Amino acid sequence: GVHSPQNTVDRGRGRGSEGSRPSLGTVAGMDSKLVQRYLSPDGAKAYRGKYRKSLIRRMSNRRELRVVRAALKEAGAHGHVLDCPCGAGRLTPTLLDFADQVTCADFSAAMVAEAQDALETQVEAGVVAFAVAPANDLPFEDGTFDTVVCHRLIHHMPEAEERAEVFAELARVSARRVVLSFSDDSTRKGRSQHRRGVARRRHALTPEALQQELTPHGLRFVSRPRRLNGWSSLVAVVVLEKVPAS
Repeated sequence: GVHSPQNTVDRGRGRGSEGSRPSLGTVAGMDSKLVQRYLSPDGAKAYRGKYRKSLIRRMSNRRELRVVRAALKEAGAHGHVLDCPCGAGRLTPTLLDFADQVTCADFSAAMVAEAQDALETQVEAGVVAFAVAPANDLPFEDGTFDTVVCHRLIHHMPEAEERAEVFAELARVSARRVVLSFSDDSTRKGRSQHRRGVARRRHALTPEALQQELTPHGLRFVSRPRRLNGWSSLVAVVVLEKVPAS
């Protein structure tokens, strides 16, 4: 159900009686230093200010929010929307341009605390709720949200098995649409990195490979992914629809 902003939920048993996964299940294959920083109060505070640090960062953030906004419009997002992982709440105001209510979920309690502080006005208005939970074990009933937004997560997950757990949960708690970001290996930057043999910190997928991973979970592309900037960034955002069960 919906959790009040004042009562942040500390993960739940999102898949009924199974609910026995470790609370940090989504990070098993992720870079340990990155995870440690993300979980720490100092790291969360630094992350909150990351996209305001320089003119280039601010410009990039504006471009990224425009891409997310276009995807939400295409998805027809409305009603109750999930922002997972929410980080420090950077996307939430944009989501609220479409949604009546946004639930912010993240496995980092420190990030959720930063999001609560950043979104104080929205909290007071009663339009934002919070949950401390990993994306592969969400404390919500099936179909709770009209649209689920999962931004800047799966490129940190090198193992297909880990991504599959996340995709299964996103599909389960969404009633209609999922807005998903990923590192697009088919961008000019991706192809250039391949040619030069560049070592990557983030895991990239072609749109075709991503769709192949999504199909078992009843999710399919609505249209081609939107790229943030194919020359200088791998980031792409795609709208997914739930395939009706046959």
